[in-house]
Amino acid sequence: MKRLLALLLTGIMVLSLAACASSPAPSSSAPAASAAPGSSSEAELPADPVTVHVFHYMVEGEKAAAMEAIQDKFTELYPNVSFENTAYSQGTDYFAQLETAIASGDMPEIMMGNPGMYSDLIDEGFVMDLTGNEVIQGLGLTGADMGDVSYKGNWYAYPVDFKTWGVFYNKTIFADLGLNVPKTQTELLDICKQLKANNIDPWAQWYSDGASVDIEMRPILWTKALQNGDHDMFEKLMSGEKQVTDYPYFREALESWQLRIGDWARNDATSNDQTAANELFVSGQTAMLYQGTWSYGSIEDLLKDNTEFDYGFFLCPTDDTGADPVMNVQVDQAFMINPRSEQAEWAQTFMEYWLTDCMGMWSDGSSQPCITGATTENTPDFLKTILDIKATGNVSGYGEFTLPFSSAYTSAYRKALTAFASYCCIGTPADGVDSVDSCLAYMQELFDEEYAQANL
Repeated sequence: MKRLLALLLTGIMVLSLAACASSPAPSSSAPAASAAPGSSSEAELPADPVTVHVFHYMVEGEKAAAMEAIQDKFTELYPNVSFENTAYSQGTDYFAQLETAIASGDMPEIMMGNPGMYSDLIDEGFVMDLTGNEVIQGLGLTGADMGDVSYKGNWYAYPVDFKTWGVFYNKTIFADLGLNVPKTQTELLDICKQLKANNIDPWAQWYSDGASVDIEMRPILWTKALQNGDHDMFEKLMSGEKQVTDYPYFREALESWQLRIGDWARNDATSNDQTAANELFVSGQTAMLYQGTWSYGSIEDLLKDNTEFDYGFFLCPTDDTGADPVMNVQVDQAFMINPRSEQAEWAQTFMEYWLTDCMGMWSDGSSQPCITGATTENTPDFLKTILDIKATGNVSGYGEFTLPFSSAYTSAYRKALTAFASYCCIGTPADGVDSVDSCLAYMQELFDEEYAQANL
């Protein structure tokens, strides 16, 4: 069976995008000893060997490999420049390991992450201010995109691509049971009931990873907060000016998520990581997988020897209006430069080379939608459709909030959500959480602890 991954959304017209914008001018902040590789100037090689250390959380093999391929191209231009890469899982130990590395003086030149989550590092001078950078200016990004790489109005990271999330589904199972892509939340829940009645597990869940519980909330939380003008929601929660219960969207998101969990969670729902969940889905053991687009390449890699597996993707409906779901958008791979590191200037030159010369190469290698909309002849229909939907403007972007949660608040938030997921899946209280109300109370308790710690 021919496998064609298509995004099924009612009422959305597929738009045409230009293949790739022309390369913007290189930044004037490149190393004095050499012109930026993307420029027409003759570049000089460094006199001594240079090692650029990269700290990242691209534990998915294809992304790390794509970055390494770009690094290899850069090294072809500059044989004396090499790279040393260190990776940790974002959902578990990346924050802690990065802080430990910097505190020990083992400073990486390039640090992956969205700046708002690393405000302490910015305030302490470990992140380069890129405000006004010509390469970033030349990308033609949206305000939401730039918000994702900003902190207090200044730019602190190079954005590479973006992500969204939704439901991957087994098209064969759906067809065999006469199921259609749901347009409403009620239709989605009916699908779950029909699957369970036919002894098919609806979901491959991966609640051992903090990212999974976070994205379950976002379609309602982000969308409704922004629609209601609460752009400063996260900022006010961190400042102590507001509490979780001041925003009804937290309750609404928890209630909707609890309905999706239903009484059909697998026994491994709270122990699976995303790799295990992806494997469950592609092996046909579940009909659906709520997952981010960052896993598209991993899913395709798992299917290299299984050409019969047919799957699709839809944005998760969270109400019964039947309207097209709003797509959440967030800059995914973004990279900050540590100005205190030994080779900060070469790190900056590499990042600008990546953005000006290698965006199509990155998309092909990583299977991710480029922040610039760049495509090549090899870009799959799935990524083109994601780019097309973003271009319609029917999106809500994390960068539209005045501030994102810091890393500390993100960890606290995900801790409360993980306890809620555990209760919903297993049926026994976790950290005192046994309802929506107790989850909200526990979340606020954790936020209060962070606020007190930050104001000692």
